[in-house]
Amino acid sequence: MIQRTLLLTSLVFVLAITTSAQRSNQESATFSVNINCQNCVDRITNQLAFERGVRDLSFDIEAQTVEVTYRNNRTDKEKLAEKIRELGFEVKEKKEEREKAKAGDSK
Repeated sequence: MIQRTLLLTSLVFVLAITTSAQRSNQESATFSVNINCQNCVDRITNQLAFERGVRDLSFDIEAQTVEVTYRNNRTDKEKLAEKIRELGFEVKEKKEEREKAKAGDSK
């Protein structure tokens, strides 16, 4: 009985460590993309579906943004942006836009 309890406790501990390690590899990037219809969303979804490391996609057509959750040990923001550009869309990372706006305000 003690062995079974010890084994079960060890298993739970290993699973907890594995799960937290997987989460630490995940990042999200929000891109400003000139999307305006469901066809645009479908094209980007189909393009990124085969990109290694992509975990989730979220689109906001009104705000013209794409949020990509990805594993940073498999891909990076630049590769993701390039995959979207290959479809003919103009892509900017939202973080870069905020930094440019801040720089303009401080002048």
